[in-house]
Amino acid sequence: MAYNVITVTRQFGSLGRKIARKVADNLGYEYYDRDIIELAVKEMRGDIEKLSAFDGQLSSPFDKMMYPLGKGNSNMKRALFEMEKSVMVDLALSRNCVIVGRCSDYVLREYGISDENMLNVFIYAPIDKRLHNCKEELNLDDPGEAYNYLTRVDKAREDFYRHYTKQKFFSNKYRHLLIDSSMADFDKVADIITDTAKIKLGIKQAG
Repeated sequence: MAYNVITVTRQFGSLGRKIARKVADNLGYEYYDRDIIELAVKEMRGDIEKLSAFDGQLSSPFDKMMYPLGKGNSNMKRALFEMEKSVMVDLALSRNCVIVGRCSDYVLREYGISDENMLNVFIYAPIDKRLHNCKEELNLDDPGEAYNYLTRVDKAREDFYRHYTKQKFFSNKYRHLLIDSSMADFDKVADIITDTAKIKLGIKQAG
């Protein structure tokens, strides 16, 4: 049996994670974001203690956004990312799911998931809208602090994506749908993605 997977890559503050979770709920799909690291760590049994200390260096949720694989050495980061790739492929082959971030659009396309069973989405928004979302969703009331986090996380995600995929973060090479989340409220944007998934993946409506 072939399963469907929707990947979501997003700019910081675009509500990408919130939208992705809503899409998963709409379709009855499982949802994965940072859970992937935890699954990867559990699989790396011999290095669990070492990796826990490695990830424990991250002192805030924003650190975790800026350092997706922690602050350790490059060999450990590479080992963790290789395990994440394996986990993502296993998820895509074993269940209908939505996977956020972790270069999942690139990983799954390059490691054998059929394009017929994938919808790769990139969610972005103008910077003023993303700054507003930082205030409303993350309680970053100080405009300077919000701008600082936004630009640092944006750069971290762009660097991470370019490093592991050799593609620019905004490239459309691995994407089917690019959508500005400021065009409507997040429920409507999720509905657009859900409807696109139904068309692209041939999902039949109940009844």
